[in-house]
Amino acid sequence: MPERGGIITRWQVQGQDILYLDAARFADPTLTVRGGVPILFPICGNLPDNQYHWQGQTYHLKQHGFARDLPWTVVDQSTEQQASLTLELVSTEQTRSLYPFDFQLLFTYCLQGDRLTLHQRYTNCSAAPMPFSAGFHPYLNPSQCSAHSRRLGGR
Repeated sequence: MPERGGIITRWQVQGQDILYLDAARFADPTLTVRGGVPILFPICGNLPDNQYHWQGQTYHLKQHGFARDLPWTVVDQSTEQQASLTLELVSTEQTRSLYPFDFQLLFTYCLQGDRLTLHQRYTNCSAAPMPFSAGFHPYLNPSQCSAHSRRLGGR
């Protein structure tokens, strides 16, 4: 969903939901999303007291950064050979107040058959090196995990 952090909210394989999504939390933009596949950038995890120091200044950055909370822009989409959607997040005055770098993120989600592929591109548009960590926080549907485990002989 582009306007809510570029998050994949739903993915089905053979009619089965692979991902979990807390729809009530997702509907409330004041709450963090619990479900789907949130994008973590420019950090994964926590900082002590949600702050860090860079070039003599103190910045505040909450757990997992800000990419999962900001609106992304759709810059390309296609249905030729596969369904694909490319989303972009670029630095703004708001992001620079938390993370003093200019950047462009491009994420392309490709769906072909039962396969979901994500292509990521991180571009530093600043003159200085741009430290970051990035990741995903997928919420798998527990009922599908249990069913898959049973098919593999687990409990």
